[in-house]
Amino acid sequence: MNFLTGSILSAARYLFAIVGINLILCFNVFAGDIVIWGDSQDNYPIQEKMVQLILSAKPSAIFRVGDMVSNGHDLEQWSQFKRINKPLLEKFDYFPAFGNHEAGSPTYFDIFPSLGAQHWYSVDRENIHVIVLDSNLDIKPGSEQYQWLVTDLQRSKEKATLTIVLCHHPLFNVGIHMDDEKGLRPILLPLFKQYDVRAVFSGHDHHYERFEYAGIQFIVTGGGGAGLYPQMRKSPYLKKLRIARHICVLRPEKHGLLINIIDIDGNIIETIKVLSDKQGH
Repeated sequence: MNFLTGSILSAARYLFAIVGINLILCFNVFAGDIVIWGDSQDNYPIQEKMVQLILSAKPSAIFRVGDMVSNGHDLEQWSQFKRINKPLLEKFDYFPAFGNHEAGSPTYFDIFPSLGAQHWYSVDRENIHVIVLDSNLDIKPGSEQYQWLVTDLQRSKEKATLTIVLCHHPLFNVGIHMDDEKGLRPILLPLFKQYDVRAVFSGHDHHYERFEYAGIQFIVTGGGGAGLYPQMRKSPYLKKLRIARHICVLRPEKHGLLINIIDIDGNIIETIKVLSDKQGH
């Protein structure tokens, strides 16, 4: 099955909100699918193909899980990023997360001034609450980011049907990087279970991985253009692995999310149904 022959999207308007520590920004955009992708770095020809794939999906919004460039302090790389992503930046709302290769660069916020210099924030879209974290910074209990996350999860549980989280470093992975490199599992898993987070999207490993743990989908979507990585180990929680460049296309539905994983040629790697009710798993 090929995704490029795909869907007709709704043009209904809805409210988009970014919620930061002291910041709320609202956007009126067209309702439709959401694209999540990561780790493009400096492979420009592949990035250009990925951008064309995303344009064909006609999303309402785009989220990145980090490593949009190889060196966040190289202005030429950001210039290339803006050139290649110009059609996406002009047409769609574009929400990034910091990766390790952005290296805390201030240029990141020059490219995305609407973030108001927030390293972590959340976005509401229809019945979906999207939390974007900075896994490069302290997120241990007692830290500013942790305290913000708990407060945001509490609020989202009251108002949102379904919550997903984005951060660059994965909680589960079987690629060349150390498993749970940042030690996030003991910190974040209890919160994700307590507040019914339904899916977590990360990058860092340059391929597609999907794990399931405690009824939560953990998706590594690092196949955005950077050199692909092999599988290095096994995991009892691994449900799918594909060494391929790809994007994730999320379609909000009445009772959850339909997620299509699409390779660079427009072929569907797999389709995942994420329900807002854990009993659906």
